[in-house]
Amino acid sequence: MLYGTVEQSWDWHGTNVYTNTCGNGLPVVMLHSLGGLSNHWQFVLPALARAGYQATTIDLPGHGDSGLPKTELTPHWMGEALARSLARPSVLVGSSLGGWVALQAYLARPNQVRGICLIASSGLEGMPLRPARLSLRPGKSDLETMLLEAVFYNPRALTPSVRRDFWRGAFAPALLRLIPQGILSAAQLEQVRCPVLIVWGAEDKILPLEWAATFANHLPQAKTVVIERCGHLPQLECPDALIQELLAFVGIFR
Repeated sequence: MLYGTVEQSWDWHGTNVYTNTCGNGLPVVMLHSLGGLSNHWQFVLPALARAGYQATTIDLPGHGDSGLPKTELTPHWMGEALARSLARPSVLVGSSLGGWVALQAYLARPNQVRGICLIASSGLEGMPLRPARLSLRPGKSDLETMLLEAVFYNPRALTPSVRRDFWRGAFAPALLRLIPQGILSAAQLEQVRCPVLIVWGAEDKILPLEWAATFANHLPQAKTVVIERCGHLPQLECPDALIQELLAFVGIFR
């Protein structure tokens, strides 16, 4: 049985945060990338609900239908606010910036986080804080095409709706407001004692694959999965492969 979705607003220290929840069972909360949207989980959300989980997607502050805080917008602030908003211990799934937020949530309130899936996570000491500056190649004048080619391995295979959602997030206010406070050290990763699944696209041009090993080297209970022929956002480009790995991971918490 697939349950209907429930749209809610969570209060993160006075900031309204849009959420969309589907299904019942163990809570699984999904956090998108910088410039992303909750709808980037459009394939994963129903799959988790059908498998018997309470799946929730979030528009992070400064994205989609969520507001901006009056204070500074940082991954540290978002992680702490997320941890306090969780009604029950949950599995967190974070893509890029979302992975950084998930790790900060664990460090803030470890008893509220049962497991973490990091999808090409950012936030580790030494990593680039933002994507490398892009420049148009000779003969290329289409900004949308340039961005799609930077993020996806095969953008021509994306559906029109996926392209539309990706482009909607590209102008999020958070792109200008985010302050990278809360960069994670190796010592902090070693404090993460819950199971962690690390998922990386083999052809990720934003955060190259070698960063997966760096995370794994410092996370005590980490498993790494590499998805071939996939770029920075497996949840949109290779959802079937991601869903298979994610269902196996969340199944250990039943």
